[in-house]
Amino acid sequence: MESLIAALVSLLILNPIQSAITSQRSALGKPRDSAEKVAACARAATPAIVTRVGDNPGWAIGQVVRFWTGAASPDVVLVEIAPQCAGAVETAKRAIGRSA
Repeated sequence: MESLIAALVSLLILNPIQSAITSQRSALGKPRDSAEKVAACARAATPAIVTRVGDNPGWAIGQVVRFWTGAASPDVVLVEIAPQCAGAVETAKRAIGRSA
């Protein structure tokens, strides 16, 4: 069951968020370094995210809906699902000139 949850988390949350962040940086002509740090943080946080999703599937569905409907930006959703990535996200935002 945990491997199924992990696959769904990657497919529906982490991969699209990582792609969106990388695309934003590329569109601005910025180097990929900080986006790669965000992606690495998200990958490292996957086990904790999977546990949280397993413990609270309703919360996870809410996060997926917020991201996919555009109600929350990818960086906001990532920080909410993986608070330990806040530093990497903040660094990436500063690199593209956005405030937190």
